Amino acid sequence: MVVKAGNAAGREAIKAWRSDLQNNVYSGDVDFQHTVSLYLDKAVQDALVDFGEIVAKQIEPLVELNNERENLPRLKQYDGAGDRVDHVEHHPSYVAVGDLIYGSKMLARLRQAGGLTESLAFFYLSGQAGEAGHNCPFACSAGIVRVLQKVNNVPNAEYYLDKLTQPSFSNSYTGAQFLTEIQGGSDVGKNACQAYQDEQGHWRISGEKWFCSNANADLILMTARFDENQPGTKGLGLFLVPAVLEDGARNGYFIRRLKEKIGTRTMASGEIDFEEALAYPVGELENGFKLVMENVLHLSRLCNTACILGMARRAYTIARAYAKHREAFGQAIIHYPLVQENLARIKVENTAMTAGLFATLALQDVYDLGHQAHEKTQLLLRLLANLNKYLSAKLSVEHIHHCLDVLAGNGAIETFSAMPRLFRDSIVCENWEGTHNTLFMQTLRDCLKLDIDRVFSSYVESELAKLYDPRKAAIEIALAKFVQQGEALRQSEPVLQSLLIKNLVYEMGLLFSGLHLLREAYDQDKAGNKSACFDYFSRLHFERNLKVDESLLGLIQAVL
Repeated sequence: MVVKAGNAAGREAIKAWRSDLQNNVYSGDVDFQHTVSLYLDKAVQDALVDFGEIVAKQIEPLVELNNERENLPRLKQYDGAGDRVDHVEHHPSYVAVGDLIYGSKMLARLRQAGGLTESLAFFYLSGQAGEAGHNCPFACSAGIVRVLQKVNNVPNAEYYLDKLTQPSFSNSYTGAQFLTEIQGGSDVGKNACQAYQDEQGHWRISGEKWFCSNANADLILMTARFDENQPGTKGLGLFLVPAVLEDGARNGYFIRRLKEKIGTRTMASGEIDFEEALAYPVGELENGFKLVMENVLHLSRLCNTACILGMARRAYTIARAYAKHREAFGQAIIHYPLVQENLARIKVENTAMTAGLFATLALQDVYDLGHQAHEKTQLLLRLLANLNKYLSAKLSVEHIHHCLDVLAGNGAIETFSAMPRLFRDSIVCENWEGTHNTLFMQTLRDCLKLDIDRVFSSYVESELAKLYDPRKAAIEIALAKFVQQGEALRQSEPVLQSLLIKNLVYEMGLLFSGLHLLREAYDQDKAGNKSACFDYFSRLHFERNLKVDESLLGLIQAVL
């Protein structure tokens, strides 16, 4: 084969770029290191350095292998003797990835209250490998851990907690959360899956669930209707269903089929039929949906935020490194203003949302430890979980898409980089744990019934009062406009309120992220470029000053 000099040079540039992608995803990210340093001690930071190396050099190549079409999970419904087994078969790389992820002790760090910030710092790094087949199950398992810590009526709870928090996938239990049914989707109140007591007083579940992620889980947390006379969510209880009974027999449920999803393909999602499956009530039956909303979905939305922000950060790293090595028309494409503008916007928005997420996690830990256990903090956290989930999902999908653009045609090739997989996974994450419209309508109800937008405004005002940076004036002006929008919403007709809330939620997300980016920039001072990141974020989202001049170009270049 004849290789021309130009071809050889291009191939060497790609090799150099791929080599850069093996750099430690934690120690190579000054922004994230600074965020972590505000909340976590040196021992945790050192462990993050170790895990950052594992993500880049071990987890990502294994995930790439596991995601190949011929290695995706398969359902084995019957064994050789014709007995029903419903076993999900995975490629060996799936277990290898799981052991590396669980080996970071992400779940073990949740065993005690106050460990969420620490746990999700590792989860953010794990998310840089995409969903990876294990990041959704982590979130599901974390939800079960949280609920079991809140109730005292589940048999074998301590045993389950110990198994869920083992620092080894091979030796641990994994959890799943089954809420969705074919007729309802996000309208959980339409659930028809039935829970009833048998003659011995044991609870049994019969019915079907439509979207069952981590279909091969050891423990299933699910909703079922315990009272046919109570419509909507009032008649729904929360139950824990073990895959295997105490005598070693399979519980009474069967996997109908696995879903073929656009993304998160290495994690098995299926449709499951329950036939008199043994189930344990979790908490008071009447509080089932409340337990789901306040603990399971609440935590899942925070996990979703961490994971998708990690995906987008990895996409940025891939695109930024590619722009450094890729030459077009006589120079590396990183020197072209259009490429710089694209990458700079992605970086500042991702950095801002990460700052907002970790401020939320820190507040959640404080609340869980009982240090700020009052109603306004609870309401604020309820809102922040929704804001973080919405804004991170909306913008991160856009970010990964535009990172793919930097790679041009190469960005669409599955074997060239992780970018297509990250993009596909992010689309699934955008719609998990509450679609945008679901989050809008929940926030609208909370604004009208609980004045949650006013709780938010008071919080932002109090946080701004602690800052001595004159640049906070831009946030103060944006906050004043937001307050006016909130009052205008209250005066509008209900049919219009459902449209107005969309922009209100978006503005709240920007205010919260921008506030904490400024706080981090003020702390970091000249040790990094978060100051430039805030200035560009403010220009984009608070000042809305998009005038193209030399100062704009200089700011973009300072960000990068």
